[in-house]
Amino acid sequence: MLSKKVVRYGLSALIVAALIALVWNRREDLRPLWEDPSWDLALIAALITLGHFLNSAEFWVVYRSIGVKVTFWENWMVFSSGLLGNLLPAQVGTMYKFQYMKTVHDLSYSRNASTYGANLIISLGSSAVVGVIGVLAYAISGGDFAWIMLAVFIGIGLACVLFLAIPLPTTDEPSGRLRRAISNFARGWNDIRSNPTTSLTVTLIDIAKYAINAWRFQLAFSLLGVDESLWFFLVIAPAAAIAGIIAFTPGGIGIREFFITAAAIGMGSSFDTGLLAATTDRGIMLVSAVVLGSLGYAFTVPRLRKATTQPTPTDVRANGV
Repeated sequence: MLSKKVVRYGLSALIVAALIALVWNRREDLRPLWEDPSWDLALIAALITLGHFLNSAEFWVVYRSIGVKVTFWENWMVFSSGLLGNLLPAQVGTMYKFQYMKTVHDLSYSRNASTYGANLIISLGSSAVVGVIGVLAYAISGGDFAWIMLAVFIGIGLACVLFLAIPLPTTDEPSGRLRRAISNFARGWNDIRSNPTTSLTVTLIDIAKYAINAWRFQLAFSLLGVDESLWFFLVIAPAAAIAGIIAFTPGGIGIREFFITAAAIGMGSSFDTGLLAATTDRGIMLVSAVVLGSLGYAFTVPRLRKATTQPTPTDVRANGV
């Protein structure tokens, strides 16, 4: 009986092989990109960097709302190091971020997990809002009405509202390691969900991020001869974000491309063009992740070592692990 890890790694390898085969089969379409590089490639890289910056800003807002005294630059570097680490199996980057925040800022794993959970739900809700706007605006501007995509985004939005409306039970003095961890997670979740300012701020940052990502996808698709309005890509961008949230492969590879392609098909594009454009965008993302992630590790590793050997004053008083 094969283990889940073997299946996951095997599936990831097959997906990578399939994407390489696609690029090879369509290499003539991509030849102009490296024989006569367009400034659009540099602009896509800049927009990817800006999108990562805004994504990290969401976590900074959430961290500050629960009392973590992490600076904006430090948070971006921690986030960037996680991007590079997550290209490896087993969410290495996420584990590194959790370890860094616990060691340097005394933020317990359970409280950190609650910030991730709350940010995930808010981000999914934001993607639903942007997706609905994109579908309706694209139809109004003369494009096809993608009712399937509209139904999917509305369903995601309703599910997020339901989750945010449900408070989690907490215990004042929980006994046992597991119960303390669960109680800390619930307390962090309730703190965030009861703070509308935090939720609104993260939502606005998300919307700005999706607008930037939509522009980026518009450029990536245009390099392959697909010229659509920005409204079209306001549907593609949140689909890519949702894939990144739920993906189980290293760096979301394959899953993200599948979601982008599925959204493109749902909006009337072809399968191979959607997949090739997503793969092109992925290539630029990998380069950006290596550059930003290297900077992130160069900044965070010395601080982590210093905190390990000489603990800094704590920022968050949280029990648990």
